[in-house]
Amino acid sequence: MAWRLRLHHRIVIPFGVVALVATSASAFLALLEVSRAFESRIESQILNTSDVISRGGFAFSPAILRSVKAITGADIVTFEADGAVVSTTVEPSRAQLIRAVIDADAAREARTLDRPLVREMSCDAPCYVSYRQIPGRPGALVAVVAETTEVAAAIRAASRTIVLAALASLIALVLVSELVARRVTAPLEQLVLFTHDVAGGTRARASAGGDEIGRLGQAFNEMLDRLDASKSALVRSEKLALAGLIAARVAHDIRNPLASMKIHAQLLQSRVKADDRSQALINFVLQDINQLESVIRDLIELARPGELKLMPADLNGVVRTLLKQLDARLLHRQVSVELNLADRLPLVLADAGRFSQALLNVIVNAVDAMPNGGILTIATRFEDPNVILEVDDDGVGIDPDILDRVFDPFVSSKPEGVGLGLVNARAVIESHGGGIELGPRQPRGTRAKMTIPAGADFHG
Repeated sequence: MAWRLRLHHRIVIPFGVVALVATSASAFLALLEVSRAFESRIESQILNTSDVISRGGFAFSPAILRSVKAITGADIVTFEADGAVVSTTVEPSRAQLIRAVIDADAAREARTLDRPLVREMSCDAPCYVSYRQIPGRPGALVAVVAETTEVAAAIRAASRTIVLAALASLIALVLVSELVARRVTAPLEQLVLFTHDVAGGTRARASAGGDEIGRLGQAFNEMLDRLDASKSALVRSEKLALAGLIAARVAHDIRNPLASMKIHAQLLQSRVKADDRSQALINFVLQDINQLESVIRDLIELARPGELKLMPADLNGVVRTLLKQLDARLLHRQVSVELNLADRLPLVLADAGRFSQALLNVIVNAVDAMPNGGILTIATRFEDPNVILEVDDDGVGIDPDILDRVFDPFVSSKPEGVGLGLVNARAVIESHGGGIELGPRQPRGTRAKMTIPAGADFHG
């Protein structure tokens, strides 16, 4: 695999290159400006000095020239057109400096100009020389000589300071870019490691925050949640499809023989009216057949969801009608009913028969959860845009081990249950655009909460 720079380095390296170029250019310009400033100052100083000395005969007075040198630090040479030195502050031991100044081409050029002339030259050492003609003395010049040795040393010292400052700035910029890059790339690297963990099957979630990386992690978590939901929906769909196939086959094979058995049991019952013991035995058989018919109805409902016949329906009316049908069963199981039905509840668009069957499955489960009797509470209310229907019992509650799977086919906490009632109830309610949830109820029992959208055109 081709070698590639990590994102961290791809951030730091360009930043470092830009910092290097910027600091180098800044240092170069600073050095250039310092050098120009020193040179400009020297030129200005010797020009001003030569201007003052060239007036009033000051150029011919050794005492005045020595005073000027003491003030400015520059040597002064006054000489005639033939090169004869009239006055100077240069020591005799430095005769070579005087000759260099007098014999320079700049001296001859200065005599042809009506303005002062400044030249950089070598006078035993690097120096700047300003030539100016003396008024009233044709061909006579005054030369102000300023050595630049100390200036050069000062420029070098300033240059070292500037270079060191530039290097310190460069190092600081690189370190800052390193810290910034690490702060940016570290969460990304963690997110990459997290994706590998997700690929390995972990169900953990990425760290989320308010910055861009945090929002990326949050978006990643939302994607994982949607994938988990899709996976769960797919598994559930496959289970329902398999259960539907099994249900259709079982219902087809059992329904007709069971109907025949029921007819024969009823005929037999009519012939042994005088025998109480036989009547009791036949009643037991008929009860078992009725139980099997209930299972078959659940299987048929699971096998053929069918199309809904939606019409405006009063949910409170559906509840009251169903409870009337269950009066005998509730009385037999010693279950009392408390109704908390909202007044002026909006109508819903529903298939009343199918929804009633789904509600029946929920109520039967609640009743079965109270084997020694109890209180069944049914309440309705409107929470825009849904109508809420809650069925509460104070029974034994749902086994925590199956709480997450109560809506899966063939999952039941009842020994005689086949685990299809809640499956069918959920399928019917969801086909109406609603939902159902089961959870524990305080202090004991279970609450089934069903929602169904209110019909927009049927609010009461």
